[in-house]
Amino acid sequence: MKKQAVFAFAALMSLSAAVRAAEVSFDGDRSGALDAVSDILDIVSDLSGGGKDHHPGPVPQHPSQPGHFEPGHPGDHHPVPPPLPPPPPPYHPAPPPPHYNFGGYRETCRTMEFTSQSQLSQTMDMILEEYGQECQPNHWGAPEYCRPATNYHKRKVTVNIGPRALESWETERLELCMRDPRTVELGLDGMLYQYSVESRNDDGLFRRATVFTLTPGPKKPAQASSGELSIGFTAVAPDGSVRLVLADNRAQYFRGEKITITADGMRLPEITQNMPVQELLDSFNKFNVTQAFDVAGTYELKIMDAPKPGKYMVTVKFFRSGPLSSGNEASVIGTFELK
Repeated sequence: MKKQAVFAFAALMSLSAAVRAAEVSFDGDRSGALDAVSDILDIVSDLSGGGKDHHPGPVPQHPSQPGHFEPGHPGDHHPVPPPLPPPPPPYHPAPPPPHYNFGGYRETCRTMEFTSQSQLSQTMDMILEEYGQECQPNHWGAPEYCRPATNYHKRKVTVNIGPRALESWETERLELCMRDPRTVELGLDGMLYQYSVESRNDDGLFRRATVFTLTPGPKKPAQASSGELSIGFTAVAPDGSVRLVLADNRAQYFRGEKITITADGMRLPEITQNMPVQELLDSFNKFNVTQAFDVAGTYELKIMDAPKPGKYMVTVKFFRSGPLSSGNEASVIGTFELK
């Protein structure tokens, strides 16, 4: 309303100026002055609302709603829209947990040796291999993926042996076999005494150990070995026969027992090109003799009556009979040459 009053006042002032102008130039051209007055009257009529309908229809009323912005009302403000939720991630179901399929153990065996100079207590580490599969199941019934898996179990093994007497050439061999992470077994076949065995396992948080205590009993009958006899020399005796001489390296220990010796050999022929078959067969000149002796330092065997010159190979087999011996057979191989 204040702006309309200002415009109306300005229009009236313009109209007054126009009338004076018209009066001044009354004798001149009055058309321009009249046109200016007419235009100013129109403006005044428009500002005062005369001659025109300025009544718009009623302003529609809307019920006030939370968050609804109505212009022109004091205190109204633009509401902050709530944040949109993030889009859901693509669905990837977690795979089933992997699992282990136990396969078994690969047993480990080691040997301890004891001589007359060895300590009566020995310790060694044993490692057992465990094998299996680590498998990852799949979804929707697909075959699972498996790969080989290996674990290792370590165990410290100690063997304590009670005092006993061993000869300088004697060696006891104790076999230890680890069957599973908690089990170690002993093989006593290579031991020279009969032993009673006690064992104790120590399975702590940081220690896996087994201790064996062996108490000696009676000594076992001795097993013959190839090192006990050696071929000394072979020569032609004055009567023309061939004598094989053997040395007994264990005579002192086995004195009072019997020893049975067999010499089995043949001549090694010199084979030439186009050699007749019969001549080849006749050139072998085989022999086989057996004789028993009281245990002594040396033994002499008559192996041939009519020898042929050449190279010979001989296999000597023997066994002992007596309270110290087991009666098993041993052998030694040698060669000799006759001129």
